[in-house]
Amino acid sequence: MRALACVLAGLLALSTGPARAQAPDDALASLWSALCPGAAPGSDLEQRCLEIANGGPGSRDLSAAGNFLGEIPGQGRAATRDGAPDKAEARSELGGGWSVFASADSGRLKRRDGINEAPFDGDTWALSAGVDWAPHERWRLGLLASHAREELDFLASDGSTRTRYGGALLMLGWMPVDALSVDAYAGWLDGDYALRRAIDYTLPDGTSVQTLASADASARRRLAGLGLSWSQPAAGWEWQVSGGVDWQRTEIEAYSETGGAGLAISVPGRSITSHRGRLDLGLSRTVSASWGVWQPLARVGWRHEFANPSRPLAVRFVGDANGTPVVFETDDADADWGEAALGAVFVFPGGQSAFIEWRQRFGHGFLDERLLALGWRIELP
Repeated sequence: MRALACVLAGLLALSTGPARAQAPDDALASLWSALCPGAAPGSDLEQRCLEIANGGPGSRDLSAAGNFLGEIPGQGRAATRDGAPDKAEARSELGGGWSVFASADSGRLKRRDGINEAPFDGDTWALSAGVDWAPHERWRLGLLASHAREELDFLASDGSTRTRYGGALLMLGWMPVDALSVDAYAGWLDGDYALRRAIDYTLPDGTSVQTLASADASARRRLAGLGLSWSQPAAGWEWQVSGGVDWQRTEIEAYSETGGAGLAISVPGRSITSHRGRLDLGLSRTVSASWGVWQPLARVGWRHEFANPSRPLAVRFVGDANGTPVVFETDDADADWGEAALGAVFVFPGGQSAFIEWRQRFGHGFLDERLLALGWRIELP
């Protein structure tokens, strides 16, 4: 039976094809003939191989496209989003003593125009709470606890990725002079992934496969950043120029899918590193009111990615005893894009303050993101 499977698999290609291809669909289409001999006799994978061998012209390409391997890099792409605390949480210009704060944000992601990575729509939200202490009016130490979720739905299939991260950040602020502030943060987040990959294709002879392969995976994210801000009042307005660097590394553990009608795959552990520079120009104005003070603000900024280049990713079919790797490339990260924001800070009697901010990414090569954040701070007696 194994010999028959080898013969049938050999009919799938005019040649065995290279062991590596740039696009996921091309990589798998060229390797059916190499991986099918590893299918156990009578297994679901062997049945899929026989169907593809006898499915008619174009069966290799159709079945490869219907495996949607391009959805796998999206798990890491979302992991490189900005993980820095909101600027209002990291600020240094508050009075001395203790204070507590909480914030929430909700956002929307749209991934388009990729070469090897599947497009998706996504929803994000996060909750944060913390405490900080100012031993001196120019120094502040803070501890922030955070819980975040992301839900990605791929457009070409019923596949999805669900992530949850929770952890803590330490924050430090220093104002050497009134016009200059330095902020830093470092921390970690532990997370888990709930992954669902759709498999959906119909061969020329009418044979159809519609199923799902699913998996769970653990992840860990470490992040750190350093920023510098300079403020200058002018005719009732305040200009602010700020810059900094943000670093984060997300490690996703290896996992093997279940289900998939013989087409479940194993994905190795991955480490995705992002190293970004940022430069922002902000303008605000302080307005007095009967209930307190509010400060409308606008900001525009530039982001540059120094890391996260295209890299090969090798996956293997769970049912392939030979472990033939299917290797394809992830997309390069976009190096430069912009971010615009509108918001306001409100200061109330009794040492309470609040903020609201709308942020929009623009000029990115493939990822659009918009986010609404709001929070509250109480200075303790």
